[in-house]
Amino acid sequence: MNIRLKIVIIIAYCLWPILAFTQDLGKVTNLQARHFRLISHKDSIEFILVNGNLDTIKPVIIFCQGSTPIPLVIKYPEGDKFIPSLNNFDYQKLSKDFHIIVISMPYTPFEVDIQKLDKDFMYVIDKEKFQDLSPSYLANNYFENYNRRAKRVIDYLSRQKWVEKRRISIIGHSRGSKIAIKSSVGNKKIYKVAFLSGNPFGLIEQYVRGYRRQVDLGEIEAKESQYKIEDIYRVWKKINEDPNSVKRNFGDPDRTWTSFDQPLLDDFLKLEQPVYVGYGTEDIKAILCDLLPIFFIQKHKDNLTIKPYLGLEHNFYELDAKRKIDFAKAHWNDVMNDVIK
Repeated sequence: MNIRLKIVIIIAYCLWPILAFTQDLGKVTNLQARHFRLISHKDSIEFILVNGNLDTIKPVIIFCQGSTPIPLVIKYPEGDKFIPSLNNFDYQKLSKDFHIIVISMPYTPFEVDIQKLDKDFMYVIDKEKFQDLSPSYLANNYFENYNRRAKRVIDYLSRQKWVEKRRISIIGHSRGSKIAIKSSVGNKKIYKVAFLSGNPFGLIEQYVRGYRRQVDLGEIEAKESQYKIEDIYRVWKKINEDPNSVKRNFGDPDRTWTSFDQPLLDDFLKLEQPVYVGYGTEDIKAILCDLLPIFFIQKHKDNLTIKPYLGLEHNFYELDAKRKIDFAKAHWNDVMNDVIK
């Protein structure tokens, strides 16, 4: 093999993740949406385009869903379909002005019959077992992987004729909010960012605060709270000493726990784009968003818009007198209207 051919092969191998091709799999039957797949040597990344209309140039909203392996499309026995990650708000109305994109979870099928999912719409091996998730999903359920996948989709969208390239925005909810922030830092392709119901700090501190708050609410005794907190210390020590010594339902005990425990404060402060932060004040995961304005003020940064939704929980529902979720009082549409404004 001559030296030129060797160089070409080496370059091609290095560029393979960049040059990996995209399949436009066309419109989804019985649903106003379009199916795309990015293929590379590492894995395939699927995403959905609401309405699926490529004839009109529009701004783009990428919506980063939360932390569980929920398919992009769920099918009912009679053939009707819906997009579960967007079902809390009127995404069809929003799609009149924006191309809305949702990225698949790793190693999770694009479309699944509802009978094959568990009660939380998660794709599982055996739905009769508790969270019987696939090994492939678990091995790829870590922060850096989600960030890589999001950036690949952003790069693809920035080259499409149907995209208003200067207005690609990203919205993340819950764990997806971290992906929205991280994939936007230093990324000139992202126009604006929204961080909803996220924790700008780590996962571990929210678990500790959660157990203390349960005591305040009378849900558990102080001794039980202390035992649970000390159990976190024990598990964390094991993970850091030997990642294979602890098994967790939602992924590799080392990469999943430690990667999503990364604080994002430095990333927030590096953002040059306008960033919208919205969260319910009854959401233990997100309540420390209250502190973000302090850090932005210290750094003389004015690109933060923050909106605490008083009395709402993680998914923007009201609570009843017994502090239970009142599913009749949802505010997702209000939140999305604020984000769009």
